[in-house]
Amino acid sequence: MIPELEALVADTTSEALADWTMDRLRSVRAECAAGETAVSFARRLSQGRLDIVGHEVGRRSGTVTGDLNELLFELPDILTDGAGGGAGTRRVTVEDPGPVAEALVARLDAIASPSDLAGVAELDDDRLGGLVNELGEFERSLSGTRRALFDRIDLLQGEIARRYRDGEASVDSLLS
Repeated sequence: MIPELEALVADTTSEALADWTMDRLRSVRAECAAGETAVSFARRLSQGRLDIVGHEVGRRSGTVTGDLNELLFELPDILTDGAGGGAGTRRVTVEDPGPVAEALVARLDAIASPSDLAGVAELDDDRLGGLVNELGEFERSLSGTRRALFDRIDLLQGEIARRYRDGEASVDSLLS
């Protein structure tokens, strides 16, 4: 995990949050949301690369028919499948991925660069299997980080809601 994300998911108890200002709670919540967007962006890219590599594994084993060009043509649909609904899925819109996403994509490129994917059919079986494992581990790591960010956002949001509920914060303060 990159340092910016580690700081966002650092263990903080709800008791410690009670000492934070509302501005700090809101600021960290916004940073966590931005971090989650960056992680989701990188995760979708890693899933796409894993689909490409997995397709080649399936092609070699005879469990998948069709060539890589067909998969590449269908990849946009594969990557958006379910993005509008189901549990834990949402459409990710990123205009400028930002430094966190760029750092995650750089790590992804170190595992399986676009040029690796362009030559996936020429990779030997050991390298191909290694890519499946490395990409799978990277995607699982991103999923765990994403879950931790959601948990952190929920904790921060819970503290903000508690303050409004208990009268420690006022909606009027937002309007001034």
